[in-house]
Amino acid sequence: MKIRYLSIEDRQNLRILRHSTDTELKLQLLESIFRRPLHTLQAVWEYRKWFLELTEEQLRERPALAFGLMKIYKMQGDMEKARQIGEQLSDEEPYQLLAKLHTPGMGYQTFFDLAKQYQEHGWKIPGLALTAGRPSIMNGIWDMSPYGEGLSQNKDGSMDALNVLFPEQAQVIADLTQAESLYWQDECYKALVILVSKIPLLKEKQDMRLLFVAMTLELYILVTNGQAISVDPLIENLRNQMKYAGLEAYLPNIDALDAWAAMYDGDYAKVTKWLREAAPDEHSKFCTLDLFRYMVKMRAYIIQGKYLSVTTLCNRLLPLLEAGGRYMDTCELHIIWAMSDYADGRKEEALDHIEQALGLAETYRYDRLFADEGQRIYELLKYYHKMRSSKKAHPYLERLISMSEKTASLHPRYLKSQLPKNPALTETEMRVLRLLADLRTNAEIAELTGMAEETAKKHCKHIFAKLEVKNRHQAVDKAIEFGLIEPRK
Repeated sequence: MKIRYLSIEDRQNLRILRHSTDTELKLQLLESIFRRPLHTLQAVWEYRKWFLELTEEQLRERPALAFGLMKIYKMQGDMEKARQIGEQLSDEEPYQLLAKLHTPGMGYQTFFDLAKQYQEHGWKIPGLALTAGRPSIMNGIWDMSPYGEGLSQNKDGSMDALNVLFPEQAQVIADLTQAESLYWQDECYKALVILVSKIPLLKEKQDMRLLFVAMTLELYILVTNGQAISVDPLIENLRNQMKYAGLEAYLPNIDALDAWAAMYDGDYAKVTKWLREAAPDEHSKFCTLDLFRYMVKMRAYIIQGKYLSVTTLCNRLLPLLEAGGRYMDTCELHIIWAMSDYADGRKEEALDHIEQALGLAETYRYDRLFADEGQRIYELLKYYHKMRSSKKAHPYLERLISMSEKTASLHPRYLKSQLPKNPALTETEMRVLRLLADLRTNAEIAELTGMAEETAKKHCKHIFAKLEVKNRHQAVDKAIEFGLIEPRK
């Protein structure tokens, strides 16, 4: 997240923190963040330097600061430190219950029990976030996706808890949660009916955080079911709504959503542009708030044939997801990893990941996680059926195969390899390609590389053949689109 996505208040606060020498003023400023009716965790992340500098004495005396530090540790992916901070808070403090509400891997019943405790104390919860910027309620701050059935069956208990935690939004949160659950179980029409009735209401009430969730889910349904003639107006509408509400912290995820939707149209240029200009850098400061964007980035890597990059990022994410009890994200990660391994020829590893994902999907009904991946997952599921389950009936697997086949027929270009079948350029060819991008002639290429001019011409012909183009201008354009070289400044 970039500083430009911060509110005016947060920018002013950060300037004070950087330049003030008044310790008490700084502590009061950090405390005030969590008393606001609205704040985003993306903004809290920008305060991490000052939270990480807090002393043990300051944390003991100011529970709000301890709660803030716990959130920072969670965003860094350090779940153990987050738990330790939460355990240090006094039982008599509202922030202790807030810390418990944010405990990784918290179960459905625990969530509602904590809500009751809050009600008994008569405490009010300031600005309790739902999505962390991720476009989901069921899988936002908490992964409630394993408890979708319980939320539906225990409506009275669910509403009691929601009325305590979100008194003005309880009913619409319950409705949107139901819509998400219906979508993942492939009840897309029923989910859309709920959304169509709620989106105008949310716009009227200016409830932009929940509007963000509702409009994103609507986009998912329309795109994956082939109902969106063009997603650009939908994305632009969502982006404008968030800008108008001052929730610019959500824009990076909207940009990622735009890149994800472009994959269904095979719009390689848009995907490559997002990778180059807006995708999160997993090698810099790692933040779990970027999880949705990492998932989109790994799909882009698959399109580009960068399978080792997928493996590297999966290895980094998986322990955090498992430690945080994020079952839906874990399932999605195994699906992406399986598709990458299968494309890279590591078929046994791909089958192992499919097995892990199938277990989670069948237990918690993550049907659309598989179905939305189209042709690649369709072929992989058929291979899994043949190699590991051909001797016994597997109705759920057969259902996913059928669903993914439908998506493949609707979106034949989704996750198609961005490169020709044999695109691998040699080290010398890559050097020649970069010189072509610098508008060098064959004679200049020969001089700069120490080869004969005729040899330089042959390397150019090999590059054209591998990239399936006719001339040097097309070769450079395609190489930039594929992400093989950077565009000229």
